[in-house]
Amino acid sequence: MLEIFTFLAAAVSDENVGLVREFGIDPKMIAVQIVNFGIVAYLLWRFAFKPVLSTMDDRQRKISEGLKFAEDAKRELAETEKRQVLVLREANTQAQEILQVARDSAQQFEDKMKAEALSQIEDMRRRAKEANEHERQRMVGEAKKEIARLVVITSGKVLQRELTDGDKERLSAKAAEEIARRK
Repeated sequence: MLEIFTFLAAAVSDENVGLVREFGIDPKMIAVQIVNFGIVAYLLWRFAFKPVLSTMDDRQRKISEGLKFAEDAKRELAETEKRQVLVLREANTQAQEILQVARDSAQQFEDKMKAEALSQIEDMRRRAKEANEHERQRMVGEAKKEIARLVVITSGKVLQRELTDGDKERLSAKAAEEIARRK
């Protein structure tokens, strides 16, 4: 601005006054115009450009903060995704372990049930054998008694005499003993 005033002072000097007037320039008007321009420039700077620049700076700061926030969010998202992958892997591993434990438990239960079933089957076979043996012995005993009775009846008819009940029992017992000895 100082250069402008120096230029005007040089233009107003006596030598140049004629030249400046020839072109129709009024140095006082130029000085007033320069002062007016300075005042308008100051007012524009103070009330227009400064708030606009301040608003632009605020917006630039907000945009920078937004970008920084977006970058932070992106980084946190990546970290969260990594943690999620790790958690999913761990959960999958635990699920596999639980599944294996369940399979092992099921296999043990199946083996236990098979062993119990085999034990019950073997017990049933043993009891069936015992029952069969008992029934066989009972039937053999009955058969011996019946054979002995028939032998006594037959013997009595052969001998043509009537035997007493005591004789029948004695002969039946002897016949049963004889049959048992031969087996």
